[in-house]
Amino acid sequence: MSVVKIIEVMGASEKSWDDAVQRALDRTAETVDNIVGIDVLGYSGSVKNRKIVEYKADVKIAFLVNPE
Repeated sequence: MSVVKIIEVMGASEKSWDDAVQRALDRTAETVDNIVGIDVLGYSGSVKNRKIVEYKADVKIAFLVNPE
């Protein structure tokens, strides 16, 4: 039987929301093995002078615990 753990992280980017999601996944993968899924919960951003200056993505990342 497999056990999956889910963590919630936020990625940020100056380019796009897609890049923010990818950065969240890439950064998590530096310390977590066996990632099997991702769920984007929402997007947000920081605005300065009527322009988006930072894109943020709130994501849940699932990974196998002690895979067989």
